[in-house]
Amino acid sequence: MAVKESDKEGRVPAAGVEAKPVAEAKAAKAKPAAKESGRKSLAEWWQISVQFLREVKNELRKVTWPTRRQTVASTGVVLVLVTIVSVFLGLVDLILVRVVRGLIG
Repeated sequence: MAVKESDKEGRVPAAGVEAKPVAEAKAAKAKPAAKESGRKSLAEWWQISVQFLREVKNELRKVTWPTRRQTVASTGVVLVLVTIVSVFLGLVDLILVRVVRGLIG
């Protein structure tokens, strides 16, 4: 069984995980100078953008799109519910305005 090494803060890695020397761990985390500034070159940005659009295209192929009939039915339901809610809120507003005017005088 290997002896567990702790880092500078005294943390010990989980069982089955070999400890890396602190200098090696820092070197693994070190980024190239161009990456440190957080800026990407135009070529890198373009590659990332193209890859993103490819993934979007692939995901959109997996979508089950509604039929025209389903879309029209859903739109009708939404319009009816919006009308019902707006009439209800209008009536509540009208009643509350009259109550407040009655109280104020």
